Amino acid sequence: MTPPAEYGTTAAMLDFPPPADFSPTLDEARTLLERVWGHADFRGLQASVIEEVLAGRDVLAVLPTGGGKSVCYQVPAILREGVGLVVSPLIALMTDQVEALKQQGVAAARLDSGLTMDERSAVWRAARSGELDLLYVSPEGLASGSMLERLAELPISLIAIDEAHCVSQWGHDFRPDYRTLGRLAEIFPRTPRIAVTATADARTRDDILASLKLGEARVFVDSFARPNLQLTAERKVNGSRARTDARVVELVRERRGRSGVVYCGSRDGCERVADALRDAGTNAIAYHAGFDARERDRRLERFLAEDGTVMVATIGLRHGGGQAGRALRHPRRSAREP
Repeated sequence: MTPPAEYGTTAAMLDFPPPADFSPTLDEARTLLERVWGHADFRGLQASVIEEVLAGRDVLAVLPTGGGKSVCYQVPAILREGVGLVVSPLIALMTDQVEALKQQGVAAARLDSGLTMDERSAVWRAARSGELDLLYVSPEGLASGSMLERLAELPISLIAIDEAHCVSQWGHDFRPDYRTLGRLAEIFPRTPRIAVTATADARTRDDILASLKLGEARVFVDSFARPNLQLTAERKVNGSRARTDARVVELVRERRGRSGVVYCGSRDGCERVADALRDAGTNAIAYHAGFDARERDRRLERFLAEDGTVMVATIGLRHGGGQAGRALRHPRRSAREP
């Protein structure tokens, strides 16, 4: 057989048949939700999405930020036989989700460039021995030489494509490696796939379905009304930078102990405001393009890991398509959020 060009392996090698006569129920999913996440029932469209995946059918779910998108694939991955493969675009967010799952007693791991060879070997051993419920990888890692050949050794319970809008050339977060994920439909034809995102208008949804070959998938789009969110603004008073910085410090003090992001117009502004916040007793981190990639990753990981942290970033990173832009658009998701 001729291997798919992108992956260098054959479809027949990777297509595990579904377990016979086994289809977890929604009641089992609710029991798992309460045991692991502490919630008695699903909310919004979660139950409908999860029911489709448990039955082995493909899904595109567009749920608002904070709407519990990750639970829509985490719950079925734990209940279905095998390991759930999660494709995620950002190492820092993969790390955040994996660590949160471990704290909740879920067997999860990630494979990315931040791991040593010994750590990678340990993850593969756990996966082969059936000890993992979820395995997180990046789209670039999935397309690398041996990744899918190694996955041939594993029964895959489902494939989740997180931040699925990255596949669309209509979006500002476009990632070319996401376009190759459509081949997974050929390589794993009997494995359910779920694409999730919080950002997809009608044109982007059509692009996701076509690019990922999800032509038979049910599409769920939840309401984006968020009554728990508030937006306020105040006119900037003319004055010195010191007065402006003092007002930022005051606003952060009013929210003491809470994580958040302050956007500035320049690198110097980031450093100045971060210094002012630290002088006022806030755990503040400056984040801008003046740092090399390794230092930016280190600072981003701190922001995701440390409680009560304020990131002070440039506006360009807020709107950018890089790792920082995606992470800062989804700050500090709660580990217990359903």
